[in-house]
Amino acid sequence: MKLRFIIALLITGLLVISAGAEENGSVQNRNSVTANSSRPQTSSRAARPQAGERQVPPGSRDAYAERGSDNSSKDKIVVDVWSSATEEPDTTKLSPGFAVAALNAASRLQLTERKMANSIKMGYPLGEFWIQTDFDAIDESLRLSAVSATTDADRQALQLLNEQTSRLRLWSDWMIEQKNQMRLANYYISPAPLDNDERFQNTVACTTYLISTLASGRLQEENRSCR
Repeated sequence: MKLRFIIALLITGLLVISAGAEENGSVQNRNSVTANSSRPQTSSRAARPQAGERQVPPGSRDAYAERGSDNSSKDKIVVDVWSSATEEPDTTKLSPGFAVAALNAASRLQLTERKMANSIKMGYPLGEFWIQTDFDAIDESLRLSAVSATTDADRQALQLLNEQTSRLRLWSDWMIEQKNQMRLANYYISPAPLDNDERFQNTVACTTYLISTLASGRLQEENRSCR
C-alpha cells in the first residue's frame, strides 16, 4: 500500500516538472518572435546601391548636399506677394466728395446757360434778378467744392470750374449791357445770332465737358473750348 502511494507521488511530481518546462519553452519562443519583429529590417536596396545611383559616404560634403536638396524640395514654401508700392499713383483721379460737390456746381452752370438761351430765343428780355440769383447759387456750390478739394486733380478741376463761371458771368454781363442799350434786337428776331455767338457756344461746350469729366471721377484731356 505504501509502495503504491510513493509511486503515485513520483508520477505527480514528474507531470508538474514537465508542465513547467513546457510553459517556459513557449514563453521563450514568444519573446524570441517579439524581439525579431521589433528589429528593423534592412532591405537589400538600402544595402546595395541600384544601377545609376552613386554611393556617397555618410560623412562627406556631397551627402550633406543631397540631404539638403531633398529637405529643400520637401519643405519649400512659395509665397506670392503682391505689392502696390511699384504702381504709380493715379494723378487724374478725383476724390469722391469733391466730384459730387463740383458736379452740382457744373450742373447749376449748365442750367443757367439753358435759361439764358431759352429766354433769348423766345424773345424775353434777360432778367437781371434771376441771373444774379443763379450766380449766387453757383458761387455757393463752388465754395463747397473748394472745401472738398483734397488732391491736385481736385484743385485743377476746381480751377476750371471757377474760370468757366467767370466766363459765363462776363458774357451775361455783356448781354445785359447790350439789352439796356437796346442792341439785342437781332438776338430776339432770329436764333442764328445766338447759335453763331462763339463766346456763348464755347461756354456751353466747356460746361458739357466739365460735367462729363466730373461724372467720370477723373480728369480727362482738356477741351479746347475751355481755353
